[in-house]
Amino acid sequence: MNKIIQLTLLLSILFLGVATANSQEDRYRLVIEESFYVVKPENSEKFLEVYREKLMPFWSEMQDRGIIVGEYKLYSQRLHTLDPHWSYKTVVAFKNYAAVDKWLELRDEVYDSLFPGEGGYKAPRKEIDAITESHWDEFIREIPLQK
Repeated sequence: MNKIIQLTLLLSILFLGVATANSQEDRYRLVIEESFYVVKPENSEKFLEVYREKLMPFWSEMQDRGIIVGEYKLYSQRLHTLDPHWSYKTVVAFKNYAAVDKWLELRDEVYDSLFPGEGGYKAPRKEIDAITESHWDEFIREIPLQK
């Protein structure tokens, strides 16, 4: 009986170590997209309205489907730097490059299921583009600091 308990404990510790190592490796496979927007102050409310009403539900559904990891986030600067100046930044983390491909494949279908008859994912993007002076995306990755 004692040997069974010891064996169970040993296997549990080994499994926990493997699971932890895998989760650490997975975080370095994430594809993180940061999107930057320059918006005039008079368009800020409209920008936030489109994001809150049209894009947040979309990204929440993508999270529910396992396409993205964690929450879709929106940021603004507390203090504006000289360059590059941006008004808003969104951050989304995809599980891997296959998840990015899946997102591209599903985005119109998912958006249409949430907002039927509104023209798919491109409709809110057109609204955002109309009030945005400048926009760029950066794909980043985390680099392990431990060897």
